[in-house]
Amino acid sequence: MKSNPVSLVLAVAALGGSGEPARGQAFDHAALDTVLALYVQDSRVDYTALKYGRATLDRYLDRLAAVDADEFAGWPEAEQIAYLINAYNAYVLETVIDNYPIEGSGFFKKLTSPRRFGLPPNSIRHIDGVFNRIRHGAAGAEMTLDEIKRAALGTKYNEPRIHFALVGSAVSGPPLREEAYRGDRLDEQLDEQGRRFLNDPRKNRFEVERRRVYLSKIFDWHGEDFEQFAGESGYERDRKIDGVLNFVSRYLIGRVTEFLESEEYKVQFESYDWTLNDQAVAASIR
Repeated sequence: MKSNPVSLVLAVAALGGSGEPARGQAFDHAALDTVLALYVQDSRVDYTALKYGRATLDRYLDRLAAVDADEFAGWPEAEQIAYLINAYNAYVLETVIDNYPIEGSGFFKKLTSPRRFGLPPNSIRHIDGVFNRIRHGAAGAEMTLDEIKRAALGTKYNEPRIHFALVGSAVSGPPLREEAYRGDRLDEQLDEQGRRFLNDPRKNRFEVERRRVYLSKIFDWHGEDFEQFAGESGYERDRKIDGVLNFVSRYLIGRVTEFLESEEYKVQFESYDWTLNDQAVAASIR
């Protein structure tokens, strides 16, 4: 029977995750730091420059793919999470530049893939199998981006803040940091991501006077990961939304937090803009 790569990663992590924390970083993410510092600004990527200056990213991914399951299992939990987040974000960058410039799908391809209708022409989702078929080496397994995401969000970690860190190259997604994640700073980095993402009115809005809440579509797609926090916000009509609101309130200003404790507001999810988080796109609309 064919083994599930996500199950393999989580099982191995469970066996080794209880060991003594390693001194220093378990895996050196300095090369990814360099890539992000050079090519990311305000969460937008200079894909043109990265495509022609990709050597550092390629070397980083070669090293990342060389990590085997036993090595990964011996790391502390925070190091495992940082590795998986960085793997996801770095492989997204690689996939985009492998297909850049993305020019959309032809009419007949859209007929066979109706989900591509309505997408911006440069969306990453025009790349065949981008999330569910193209495989990448990580933690001793060959995984798709969806499988790396599931591994990072596995029940072993129980860390919903990861949703603020995984960046699928869309402008509606969380901000892409200009530095890699690392185990010894993971709490600080994930909390900062939560504040940046939730206080960006282009992605989440809390209109106190109008008594309306507009949440990112991410919370609709992954609401079950926040359901464990239900029962403390003022929104009791839907357990998943209640859990989301209670969790995110810790990253909002006091006035908004007090507003969320009431029951007199409406909640809806924003549409998700799959436009590529490309610096060239941002420059063209200024």
